[in-house]
Amino acid sequence: MSHRTRPVRSSTGRAAVAVASFAAFGLLATACSDSKSISGAEVTQSSASSNASTTSIGGDSTSTTVPTSSTAVATSVVETTIVETTAPPATTVAPITVAPTVAPPPAACAGTSSPSGGAVQVTPVVGDWNGDGVDDAGVSWGEPNGSGADWFVRTEVTGGESSTWALGDLGVGFAALLDSVDVDFSLGAPEGTNRDELLAIVGSNASGYNLGVFGVGADGCIFRFDNGAGVAFVVPVAGSVSQVSGVRCDGGAGSQFLVALHASTSDGISWDTEDARIDRIGGHSLALGMVIAGSLPAASPLLDEYGEATCGGHVYIGIGGDY
Repeated sequence: MSHRTRPVRSSTGRAAVAVASFAAFGLLATACSDSKSISGAEVTQSSASSNASTTSIGGDSTSTTVPTSSTAVATSVVETTIVETTAPPATTVAPITVAPTVAPPPAACAGTSSPSGGAVQVTPVVGDWNGDGVDDAGVSWGEPNGSGADWFVRTEVTGGESSTWALGDLGVGFAALLDSVDVDFSLGAPEGTNRDELLAIVGSNASGYNLGVFGVGADGCIFRFDNGAGVAFVVPVAGSVSQVSGVRCDGGAGSQFLVALHASTSDGISWDTEDARIDRIGGHSLALGMVIAGSLPAASPLLDEYGEATCGGHVYIGIGGDY
């Protein structure tokens, strides 16, 4: 048997129909049976509530309990759809490009003057000031100032910087480059580290000359060597009756350096000698190092050397201040 689904009607309408149906059913049952009567019969149906109706038929009272049709209230479950929130696309931030730091070009050398047309005692020399194997130039000169002269030493690096060191007015003295020398040559040293220096007269003393040493730094600029205490390094070349001083180039075992010389006598017969190696103790500093002591008789031809400035067989300042 097939079941057809009927439309659901309102509870009030269904109750009225049910009352009428059961009332008719009760009349039909009375007519068919003369010995039975339905009295107080209760028809119970599981229900949340019931409605009762009383019908009088031929003096008999028939009580009919009409069950209230329980209408199931369909509960609609609202299906909730959770919509996932889509995060906005990530914003791509373009990387910040930082320009590489470029070191500023080295500052130009402080002094760059060169000899004027009226310069005096212009003395040129040649050497390798930056150790690249190419000859560079050097020059010393004086500029008359009315009462004397202002003195200068200039270096010119081939393909590089040119710079000038001002010595000022030296009074009765003067300035003159003697030659290129090497205060710290070492065989097998890295390329560019064996650089020539400049040996120059930088004034006078009571019995001769004062010598100074100049070099060129990594920046291509000229500098004057000091004694490690901020005072200009000076080697005297002088002579008197009881003492003489000089300087010579020396070396051995693949090295070159300068040696300060000194000899003195108390009797004019025997001379005490000192040979002091000049060591480079810093980038721009020189100092007297190891001293070798000795003695020579007054008649020794070697004694003259202690009052001269010589290098490689060249005598730049002879005995007695012969320049």
